[in-house]
Amino acid sequence: MADGGQTVDQWDLVERAARRLARAFGTGYGWRPDVREATRSGGATTLPPQSSALAISRRGQVTEQAARSIGGTKHQRRQQQWRKFSGVVAVPSYRMDEDTLAALSFAKLDGPLEAILLLYATGDVNRYWPVVRQFGVAVARDIRADEVVTDAIQRLLCGRAAVAMDKRAKELGVRASSYRAATRRAEQKFRAWLFEAAYRFLHATSTPGSAPE
Repeated sequence: MADGGQTVDQWDLVERAARRLARAFGTGYGWRPDVREATRSGGATTLPPQSSALAISRRGQVTEQAARSIGGTKHQRRQQQWRKFSGVVAVPSYRMDEDTLAALSFAKLDGPLEAILLLYATGDVNRYWPVVRQFGVAVARDIRADEVVTDAIQRLLCGRAAVAMDKRAKELGVRASSYRAATRRAEQKFRAWLFEAAYRFLHATSTPGSAPE
C-alpha cells in the first residue's frame, strides 16, 4: 500500500493520467520530437518546406585576425566562418491533444477533482491550488486548516513540506501529535481525490473515439 491507503496500482493510474494531461497541456517530459533531416545542396543547407527543424552550424576556420584593438581594449577578436552541415535534428513540438481535453470534459470532474488532478499533472500552483485549498480547508475543519492543507499538499507534490510538522506545530502553538494527525488526514483526502479524478479521467479516455494511451 502507498501512503494514505492507496495501492501501487492506484498510483500507477494517477501517474498515467498526469503524464497524459501534462503532454496535452505542453508541459512535463511528454513532448513529441519533430524529427527532420537537413540536406546539403550547392554548399548551403536546405530544409524541407514548412520544416521546423534546426539548421546546425559549427564554427569554422579563422578568416581574419583583428590587427588592432578597438576602443583601447587589449582583447582582439578574430573573425571566423560558420559552416552548416546536413544532419538530423529533433525539436520539441507541442501539439494540441483534443481527445485528451475532450476526455477531461467528459469525465465531469466536479468539486476539487479536476483542479487537483491538473495541479498534480502540470504543477500550475497559481491556477489550480486556490480551488484545491478551498475544498481542503472546508474538509479539514481545523482551526489551523490553512496551514494543515498547505503542508499536506507540499508533502504530496514535493515529498516533504517546507517546514517540518513538529516545527510548524510549535510555531502555531498546538500539540505536535494533533497537528501531525490533521496534516496526514488532509494528505490522505488529497490522495483519495487524486485517485478518483485519475480513474474517472482515464475511464473517459477509453470511450470510443478517444486517442490511445
